Amino acid sequence: MKIKFLIRDLKVEGVQVVTLRMAKLLVENGHDVEIITLFDDIQLPIDDSLSVTSLSVKNAGNSKSKNGRIEQAFFYWYHSSPSFDFLIASHGETIKLISKIKDSRCIPYIHNSDECSYRSRNIFKKYKYRFKLKRKLKNKHVFCVSDSIKSFIEKCCGERNLNSIHTIYNPFDFECIKESAQEKLPDECPENYIIFVGRLEHQKRLDRLVRAFSLLNDSEIKLVILGEGDLKADIENQVAELGLQHQVLFHDFVPNPYPWIRQARLLALTSDFEGLPTVLIEALAIGTPVVSVNCPSGPSEILKGELSKYLIDSYDEQVIANKMKQVLLMAEKKTSSSDCILFSKNNVYQSLSDTLNSFSCLDGQENKSNSIKK
Repeated sequence: MKIKFLIRDLKVEGVQVVTLRMAKLLVENGHDVEIITLFDDIQLPIDDSLSVTSLSVKNAGNSKSKNGRIEQAFFYWYHSSPSFDFLIASHGETIKLISKIKDSRCIPYIHNSDECSYRSRNIFKKYKYRFKLKRKLKNKHVFCVSDSIKSFIEKCCGERNLNSIHTIYNPFDFECIKESAQEKLPDECPENYIIFVGRLEHQKRLDRLVRAFSLLNDSEIKLVILGEGDLKADIENQVAELGLQHQVLFHDFVPNPYPWIRQARLLALTSDFEGLPTVLIEALAIGTPVVSVNCPSGPSEILKGELSKYLIDSYDEQVIANKMKQVLLMAEKKTSSSDCILFSKNNVYQSLSDTLNSFSCLDGQENKSNSIKK
């Protein structure tokens, strides 16, 4: 089966990382996969098995002129490109592009939740949001990265406006993650620390995490912030104001963050919203406990059953600090990939294969030679 992924670029960001992971999984199972990017930005290592094509849109100028160039480049590619069975769009910009095409093979794959911002809107803005979302997803098969996002989309759009809607989790190769976690750490890595891994942007609420960390009142433990972003200077200023310069360490993104996660006492997530926070799953697979606020969406789907002890139903910094203290004092701190088996690459592939094959049947395109193998 020929499957193409349409994404913004290949920067070191969550959607790009999991898109590459999903593409590689499909290639491993014998499918013809190509990644189409709008811009030339490439920071992630590309596996030799993956084909990448950039539309090379100039990412400059005002938004109106840039959007015009994006549409022109995409529609030229769409009308002149070789045939495909499915085109999966994984960014807001690319979902907007495929919404302009009446083609059931074009699938929006929603990776982030708008539920948090939706709740804060007035009645008129909520109606406007739902109207635009219905128009964007109308008559499409829709993928969501979590059940929480799926429920929110169904609530906003209604099932009648969609061809279908499905939860397709991000796939994880747990053996590969555990092997990568064994690499030697650099000398600057401390011995006793809590870690955050991700972009330094407002959504992640590093300000909340730093304040909670300050309430631990423990000079022996450090906070490692592993990531980059526009808010780095703001967070550094906050750290200085709290007198934590010697306890909070900033480090740029690294190609392999898993050794850093493995060595940490715990991994913390204090975001306002997520899609399906991969760092929680990766930390648990490596054996590192986590502490996460119960934001929309994803944490409550990961931290279920015995793992619910790591979930916080509050955004209060003191409550977060108390939970971190509790986890740090736990006698048994190890977790395992068996806690996250739902997200294993084999389970995710099976779900994806069943879903895409059902689309082929519904659209009258069933073809045994092209059908995804189970």
